[in-house]
Amino acid sequence: MTIHILILCFVQGISEFLPISSSAHLLLLSKLFNLPPTSLEWEVALHFGTLLAVITYFWQDLWLMTCRTIKGAFGLKAPASDPYYQKAWYLVLATIPAVVIGYMVKKIDGVSYSPHLIGWASIIFGLLLYGVDRLSKTTGEISALKAFGIGCMQVIAFIPGVSRSGSCITAARAFGLDRIQATRFAFLLSIPTVVGAVTLTAYDAVKENIPLDFLALGPAVLLTAIIGLCVIHGILKFLNSHSFSVFTVYRVALGAALLYFL
Repeated sequence: MTIHILILCFVQGISEFLPISSSAHLLLLSKLFNLPPTSLEWEVALHFGTLLAVITYFWQDLWLMTCRTIKGAFGLKAPASDPYYQKAWYLVLATIPAVVIGYMVKKIDGVSYSPHLIGWASIIFGLLLYGVDRLSKTTGEISALKAFGIGCMQVIAFIPGVSRSGSCITAARAFGLDRIQATRFAFLLSIPTVVGAVTLTAYDAVKENIPLDFLALGPAVLLTAIIGLCVIHGILKFLNSHSFSVFTVYRVALGAALLYFL
């Protein structure tokens, strides 16, 4: 594993789950250290690592959601009021906007990675997270309408610098979820999103006849997964007694650095 890949493992494992924008960090790192673009096979490995992290951390929730959904599909004992049955369908609802918009973005050949766009997005949506977090009151649990609203907000993260987890948490806090509820739902919502990213990237790699050497990619997957697990556990523990203010300060500083130096 090269130093370049090692750096990418840390960046991906940390920034995928913190509301700080992975695209902003990858751009800044590539410019500061003149790093080459990430090849498709390594993109698959890095995304798969974060997928493995969130599945491992939330395996009990995912298992119960799967069991309740299967029971519901076969008309067995899974009442509509069951929280895990509801949460499974909320995740489906929240994923629909990303599927639709993601398909459109793919068709138009992606988005612009302008340093100024990423810098401004980092600052504006960092301040938005701070404002919503400070002003919002915890008013209840997630609902179907709230889940769909969070999913609609998630698509804004197709703009580089916004942060997928940050946009989801901002929407969830605006809808009255507490910090832990908002963050847990944002992490669970990353699963279908990352599955889509891994699938599309792997498809592109196969289409371009790029071999996926799993023995070579394995260490990067494992390292990214371990880092991701630590970050998920750490931020959920941190938010028990802290707000998102520190992430806003960091995002504004990062955005300012991109605007000034690039």
